[in-house]
Amino acid sequence: KKKNNTIQVPSVSLSNQEEKVLNLILDNKTNKEIATALFISVSTVKTHINNIYKQLDVSSRDEVKKLGTK
Repeated sequence: KKKNNTIQVPSVSLSNQEEKVLNLILDNKTNKEIATALFISVSTVKTHINNIYKQLDVSSRDEVKKLGTK
């Protein structure tokens, strides 16, 4: 199993669940795949993603991935 990407952003404090969602986004998982992996609903995944976007000041998965590859 490959190691998850991690984003080091000092000013951001994501919850454990948000960090898991973030790592799955970086692994190119869909919302449905993330929901299944974490045993949560797709709408909960979307809520987490919105929170992550706000905290990272991004508006798309692509922008999140750019942060993750720096």
